[in-house]
Amino acid sequence: MRFAIVTLGCKANQYEGQRMREALRARGWSEQPFGGQAGLNIVNTCTVTHQADVENRRFIRRALGGRVIVTGCQAVTDPEAVMAIDPSIEVMTPARMAEALASPLPRVISAFEGHARAFVKVQDGCDHGCAYCIVPRARGRPVSRPESEIVDEINLLVQGGYREVVLTGINIGLYEGGLAQLVGKVLARTAIARVRISSIEPWTFDPLLCDVLESPRVCRHLHLPLQSGCAKVLRAMGRPYTPEYYGSLLRDLKDRFPDLGLGADVMVGFPGEDERDFEESRRFISGLPLTYLHVFAYSRRAGTPAASYPGQVPGPLKRVRAALLKRLSDEKHAAFEASQQLKRHEILVTEAQGGVCSGISGNYLAVRVACPGVRGEILPVCIDGVRAAPLRGREHG
Repeated sequence: MRFAIVTLGCKANQYEGQRMREALRARGWSEQPFGGQAGLNIVNTCTVTHQADVENRRFIRRALGGRVIVTGCQAVTDPEAVMAIDPSIEVMTPARMAEALASPLPRVISAFEGHARAFVKVQDGCDHGCAYCIVPRARGRPVSRPESEIVDEINLLVQGGYREVVLTGINIGLYEGGLAQLVGKVLARTAIARVRISSIEPWTFDPLLCDVLESPRVCRHLHLPLQSGCAKVLRAMGRPYTPEYYGSLLRDLKDRFPDLGLGADVMVGFPGEDERDFEESRRFISGLPLTYLHVFAYSRRAGTPAASYPGQVPGPLKRVRAALLKRLSDEKHAAFEASQQLKRHEILVTEAQGGVCSGISGNYLAVRVACPGVRGEILPVCIDGVRAAPLRGREHG
């Protein structure tokens, strides 16, 4: 029997898609590219924005013809919308996927299909409830995986040739027992060459993570969602920190680790955000030591408090504000790239072809090097060209 799977959305979703893939392969199924004539088609959905729902529908329609299972976050939050596409669709929450596949999902994964690095989900769920966010409804309360299970999984991935793992989850700063302690256990009990910490909410940031970042095996890269640099908007969003707290946290991190890659999510057009609020946010972000931004326009999600807030911002205005912040992100990223000129980095090779290697540095720079290499290996390089995208580098022995 043949199956096809497409996973949309976050790293946690990507990890769950890999578990489904390995469960089916253990039963003797073979995988084929999505969109063909597979006997089973799985669409693992995201629902964080309206655009995510549009993408879900597009892939679900492509899957029609054989057996179709739709799972993931939209299967939890809006199963009726999925079933309305076609009555033959089986809508399964993630908790019911073992039943749907007639096979237990593996306790640990052994590979990460199509990736040079592996995502390792350490935690699920969030109970904070930001006013715009549907994720707590989709994912439930925080649950942490046992340390021993995470360590076993990473050791298995190392055996499979992986050199970098990305610790991910829905709100990983809520990891029971402390994220810094978990990273310490991973360093002590596995031979993984590089550990990267994925997005972590600023109010959950543990100062002990600074000590963990001292390890040469931990990537000097953090992503700390900001959402807005305007205190009024942050309060309306239900974000439990101030711009001052966020700015102090980033400056302390940058003082201790000057080459640290620092990213942030920023939302524009939250209900009630007027021109003065946006400008306050833009000026605040401009002064931060960030190296890149992920910019999003607010997306109205039914069932969230913000969906009924007055002052909904028109779409064209949201697009204008997003464009301004994307331009600011480009400027910050270019300045960070220039600061890395002639510095030595180690890149994880994500693509190797025709004597050219492309990869990602520990501090999250995309670098291209003219040298032979193998996907998944770690190469020492020196950045010697910052006027190209990706950066140019040369092998550094």
